[in-house]
Amino acid sequence: MADELNAITNTRAQEQTTRLLTDELTDIMARLHSEAEVPKAGAVAGDFLDVAQGVEHQELARLSATRLVDRARRLSRALTRVSEGEYGVCTECGGAIPAKRLLAVPDAATCVACQSRLEDVGAGAGTRHDVGR
Repeated sequence: MADELNAITNTRAQEQTTRLLTDELTDIMARLHSEAEVPKAGAVAGDFLDVAQGVEHQELARLSATRLVDRARRLSRALTRVSEGEYGVCTECGGAIPAKRLLAVPDAATCVACQSRLEDVGAGAGTRHDVGR
């Protein structure tokens, strides 16, 4: 009886997690379609400040699009982990990712200790690792 209850509870939790991740991914995709269009450069006849402002808007739009695409990829990987039964398991050490971390960062693929270690290694090499945040 306890095994059946655990299976039902786990199935409900998995369905809820899938729904939350899917909803967030849907929101991200909608934002990508509505916000991420890179504005065209201003008229060449404009003064220097107009041109500079146009270039700045283009770069900000590209940066926003890049961040949204990266977030969508992480959410998609998290959905895959849910379907494979690996959601909440650290990809580095194999330990459990705390529920509080998953609530704060639903696409987290690493526990806090492993993520901290990856960031320290990345900082030493001059790069940043975003392994599931």
